Amino acid sequence: MLKKHFKDFNFKLFGTLILVSLLPTIYTTTRIFFLGNLTSDWGFNIASQLAWVNIFYEVVQEALILPLFYLISKGLENKSDLNNRVKTGLITSFFVYLVMTIFMVTFTEPLLNFMGQKKEILSATVTYIRFEALAIQISVLFKFISIVLILLNKNKKLLSLLGIQMVLTILSDTFLVSTLPISFNIGVNGIAIGNILVNIVLVISGILFLKTENIYIFNKTKNDFKWQKDWFKIGGISGIESFVRNAAFTLMIIRMINMVQEQGTFWVANSFIWGWLLLPIMALGELIKRDSAEDHNNVDKKFSSYMIITGIVCGLWILTIPFWNLFVGKFMNVENYITVVFIAKISIVFYIIFAFNNVVDSIFYGLGRTDLMLYQSLIVNTFFYGGLFIAYRYNYFVPSLNKIAIMFGVGMAIDSIITFIMFVVLKKKNKLVLVK
Repeated sequence: MLKKHFKDFNFKLFGTLILVSLLPTIYTTTRIFFLGNLTSDWGFNIASQLAWVNIFYEVVQEALILPLFYLISKGLENKSDLNNRVKTGLITSFFVYLVMTIFMVTFTEPLLNFMGQKKEILSATVTYIRFEALAIQISVLFKFISIVLILLNKNKKLLSLLGIQMVLTILSDTFLVSTLPISFNIGVNGIAIGNILVNIVLVISGILFLKTENIYIFNKTKNDFKWQKDWFKIGGISGIESFVRNAAFTLMIIRMINMVQEQGTFWVANSFIWGWLLLPIMALGELIKRDSAEDHNNVDKKFSSYMIITGIVCGLWILTIPFWNLFVGKFMNVENYITVVFIAKISIVFYIIFAFNNVVDSIFYGLGRTDLMLYQSLIVNTFFYGGLFIAYRYNYFVPSLNKIAIMFGVGMAIDSIITFIMFVVLKKKNKLVLVK
């Protein structure tokens, strides 16, 4: 019976994508371990501020990077068109991110003040954020190249890049961040400096890998940016959706977490949930985006396999709950592991709902239906988070770490319900795929 559902499922690529996700998770966990050895909680509290910085960049990333599964796939049959899309796409991505980086470096301090960072570590956080902004500027090129390799089915090359990233990141953290005798003991800034160096190596390696696929970034052929009209059309909608969603997240989650002085705890809890628990779920999402972009008929053929795998992963989460304290306390080296694990436990039901929602969201992205993502984001963030913000302003809602975690979870659940309703209705009306 199960064999029928998995007949067309690409287990090889799914396994590769899990490994692709696992390698960064390993070095992120190593990084948290090193931060746990620092003499105060400043390391966690400073590093945690990257969460809202990533949100600024995520808006642009979701406008630029996510639509690429759909848009780059349109050039796979024509090598010249593919080469042009990759080359001009990298150029555009670099300059768009450059504007973001200049903005971030210029306004780091006032933004940190607005987000409610502790005054005693404000100056140190400003320096860290500025270094990280430079690292993110370079990393967008690596993310772009990674998507091209996924669409080309070049799994070995992708794994090689991720292997390089993992090894170099662990080495840089060992020599720059850790408290080991061989370390320069730069502290949390060593994370950002290491990221800059590692991302430079990754981009150079990625360009060389593309060259072996006859995709030349530095050739002298005329650049044609016409295809980017569709990119900005689809990406613009995706960017607006991301802006609405992340603006609510910044104001209602991260700022409140800073206000209750639990930014380090929340950051570690999210690192555990998104880095380990959601690892196979997000890998499955990348596969679904690729499948849907390749052929919209894959939605019908493979939908049941996507849902079964999601259910199996969620079942494994529940089975592993008794071991979470050990993992977070010992392997992640987190002192207040009981609080971190408690946050993960009260969030687990909401993340199970999110896991199934991820299947449909990934289908929408793969089909280029970023308009649907915008609709559900507007509804959730206007009515749910907007209502809670009013309640907060009038002191009907008093934030605490637990309440904020539950609020975030309920928001995800409402988002998921809306997503499934849109999917079912449009599927019945045969309006899921846009026909040009």
